[in-house]
Amino acid sequence: MKHFFNFIVLVTVCTTLGCGGTKPIKTDYVEGKVTYKGAPVANASINFSPAAEGQGNSATGQTDDLGNYKLQTFLGAPGRGTTPGEYIVTINKMESVPSGKFTTDTDGNRHEVVEETRSLVPNVYTSRTTSPLRATVVGGGPNKFDFDLVDKP
Repeated sequence: MKHFFNFIVLVTVCTTLGCGGTKPIKTDYVEGKVTYKGAPVANASINFSPAAEGQGNSATGQTDDLGNYKLQTFLGAPGRGTTPGEYIVTINKMESVPSGKFTTDTDGNRHEVVEETRSLVPNVYTSRTTSPLRATVVGGGPNKFDFDLVDKP
């Protein structure tokens, strides 16, 4: 009986949501480079979020060792960009560092507290509400957006 119930649930989910995946949306290729004070920013995440609701599709990318990135939307083909529109751009790169804080357990043993994270790019670029970075993706391209981050934009 349990297997029959699982089968019914699976059929219901597939009927409701569809099985076999969804068809990728049509996107326009987007690439660029991220630097900080002129030096490439490796392994940073870059996010394009629509400036206005209903205009465009959020897209993300990861920079390589030279700071280069390619965007991809959730429903788009890998590395193929996003849809045309106005975007707010955020860039994040975090690292874990020792906290320098300690705690003592019930047996009197001293332990270092979990590491803290810190941003390797100025915090202004990490939030949608504070980032001054903008990009306009156009249909048919070219869509190349380079961002040189500075301490005080």
